[in-house]
Amino acid sequence: MMKSRIALAIALGVSAAALSAVNPAVAAKKEAAPTIKLGDAVRKELAPAQEAMKANDFAKAQTHVDAARAAATTEDEKYIVGQIQLNIGIVSQNNAKVCQGVDEMLATSKTDAESKPKLASQQGHCAYEAKNYAKAEQAYNNAIASGPVADDVYARLADAQFRGGKTAEAVATLQKVINAQAAAGKSVPTDWYARGADMASRAKAAPQFVDITSAWLTAYPVKQNWHDSLMIYRQLANPSGDADLDLLRLLRASGAMPLAAASAYSDYAIAVYLKYPNEAVSVLKEGIAAGKLNPTTSQNTREILAISEPKVAADRTAVKGALAASQGAKATYQSVLSNADLSYGFGDYKQAAELYALAGAKAGANADLVNLRAGASLIQAGDKEGGKAALAKVQGGTQKVLARYWTVLADHPAAS
Repeated sequence: MMKSRIALAIALGVSAAALSAVNPAVAAKKEAAPTIKLGDAVRKELAPAQEAMKANDFAKAQTHVDAARAAATTEDEKYIVGQIQLNIGIVSQNNAKVCQGVDEMLATSKTDAESKPKLASQQGHCAYEAKNYAKAEQAYNNAIASGPVADDVYARLADAQFRGGKTAEAVATLQKVINAQAAAGKSVPTDWYARGADMASRAKAAPQFVDITSAWLTAYPVKQNWHDSLMIYRQLANPSGDADLDLLRLLRASGAMPLAAASAYSDYAIAVYLKYPNEAVSVLKEGIAAGKLNPTTSQNTREILAISEPKVAADRTAVKGALAASQGAKATYQSVLSNADLSYGFGDYKQAAELYALAGAKAGANADLVNLRAGASLIQAGDKEGGKAALAKVQGGTQKVLARYWTVLADHPAAS
């Protein structure tokens, strides 16, 4: 099975060492604030706890905080105990204590509006690290609902949803923030798209995979991304016959074919050599030039070249008369489609587009197939808008997905 770069996409998990602590300036609110009232039992424990912290005696500080916790009965008291617990965690670099303090503060109604997004985000990080993905999802959603959050909160929310078995929601979360970032004129890291594609592919969720990769290829139309998107979609959809040929033609047109395994070249050649030998020869020679095929060691390559190369000259002559033949009274859908595919294989995309249009008007025509191929031909002939108009007519199945990808390629040609 093909190993994809997407499968190695950045993991968005947070290590314990990297867990971000809440800013101490946010955590260390003054006890004297008018809305906070402490009883004597709690106050007498927190004062020595803070003194112990200043002396870096965290064990002693923790003992006093534990005693204050036991004595706390009101929300004010529980909130302040959580704050001091959080500060102990921050200063001692103890993530478990940070997480405990954050949970205690958020369990009360005393967290102010400015602090809540940061604290809820931290709570999400803590839950994620503990593999409590349901709690992490809830915390991240609370953070987002409370106010502005760091961009990576959305990415981590999506990862928590995915790890919790909510693939559709995870991809939708990433897509939502991607769209929002784009609308605001901000760039989105390529790893976010890659992670979304990885989530969808692992869950075998082809529709979500197509959505996220279409956006990815729009934003980052590099050949590696084209290769990964198309070849993983090929694994998900498992197309056969014409659908697989159309996918491989798109891969070749995107310039990403040299990144594929040798089998992609062989599969392409096998699909066309009996009917369109020139296309098979061209693909195999490209594979040889790319170092993916070796006629000395590949029996398929040797045999297909031996069968196909002698037929090329006659087919080249046939292409010259293909348009006239297809306009004749005896022309059928299949005969015109064959002439269109033959022209496509020789790189005569303008004529191929005309012939696909003629084929589409014949009885028994497969409208989605001819519109897809007409659109692909027009784009490669330089008529981008005409190609997109033809692609917009494709209605269903794998052809509709490929039409969507072709439209992206038309507007965003693949870069190296």
